[in-house]
This record gives sequence, C-alpha cells and structure tokens, in this order.
Amino acid sequence: MDGSAAGLPVWSPMYASIGSLPGPDQEAQYAYEMLWNGARVLVRLPGDGTMRLVSASGLDVTPDYPDLTPPTSSLAQIRTVMDGEIITPGPTGRPSVERLQQRMSLHHPRAVASAAAEFPARLMIYDVLYLFQPVLHQPYTARRALLDDLPLNGDRLLVPAAWPAMAGEARQQALDEGFDGVTARRLSSPYLPGRRTRDWINIQNQPSAPEGTAARSR
Repeated sequence: MDGSAAGLPVWSPMYASIGSLPGPDQEAQYAYEMLWNGARVLVRLPGDGTMRLVSASGLDVTPDYPDLTPPTSSLAQIRTVMDGEIITPGPTGRPSVERLQQRMSLHHPRAVASAAAEFPARLMIYDVLYLFQPVLHQPYTARRALLDDLPLNGDRLLVPAAWPAMAGEARQQALDEGFDGVTARRLSSPYLPGRRTRDWINIQNQPSAPEGTAARSR
C-alpha cells in the first residue's frame, strides 16, 4: 500500500453509482451534497510543505493547477490524503465543464499559467482517507467530522456543504442553483478505495457531460 517517497499510502478513489434519490424509508441513512461534475483528484499532503494532486488514473496533475498549489501555510504541516474534485466556475459561479476541459487539455507551463489566471480553479474536498494515520474504515460521519476540522475553507480549497437526511432540500437547492444533481453518501459507509458502490449514489437532475469528459471520474 505504501509506495510513495513521502511515506503516504497510495490508494485509488472510491466511486459512486448512478441511481435515484433514496426513498423516505432510507433518506435518513445518507448525507447529500451537490454533484460537482469536476475532475477527480486525490490530494496528498506529506507534511513537508508540498501538495500533490493525483488524478483518478494515477497521474500527477499538480503542474497543471498552479493556482491550487502549494498548500496554504495552515495546511503545510498536516499529513493527509483527501478526496475531491477540481472545478472551474463559470460566469454564474456554477461549475463549468467547458472551462475545466480547457484547463485539462493544457500542459505547457506558459499556457497553464495563462489559463489559471483566466479560469481559476477551485478544489472541492469531500472526504479524507488519511490524517496522520489511515481513517478509511471509520464511517463517513467520522471522516466528515475530521474534514470539517481541517483549515480548508478559503478561496481555493473548500469543503462543500452536506445535508444529512435532507434529500428533498438538497435536490431542490441543486435545481434552484443550476447543478446537475446531488450525491448521496451513506452515513455509516467506510471508504472503499477503487470500488464503485451503492454507498455513494449520484442522482442526476438532467443528462450531464457524457462519458469521456471532465466528469467521467466521479
């Protein structure tokens, strides 16, 4: 499991299934978040002042997002591995898949720097796998509490809101604010690296980006 120079464990992301909103008899078993349609990354902070962004396919995409790295000073000494999605807000503030695709297609440093200035990215972090020790086997509620205590909410790295047991309210907010849908995360679920599971469910309001676009790694 440990193959990194910094001594942090190496995992693959956990994946959501596509499905429907849980019914009234199961609604309270989940927390609900917006469906971000971003680029999936694991965020690796070895505690030495650096931060690496690793894609769902295992590629180091850190150089492509200089506007997200290095970590803030309050995070620099924390040893952690977190899960989230890179988004690029559009004119309305909602995530723009088109702008994100432009960012993802660029790799030359000059082009990357120009795009970072024109279309700055944000990193929505919604789970933690490691915090000075592995925490995968803790339930989602415990991992979320650990995440909420980290100094993440700022202008670049943010922890998105979650609504425990409030499926209808979350779905309505997604509709009102123009998101594609919501993600339901089972409150009791552990983090299962590399697995697609019904413990996480993506519920779409309408057809979104097809397979092969920025949203493919949710």
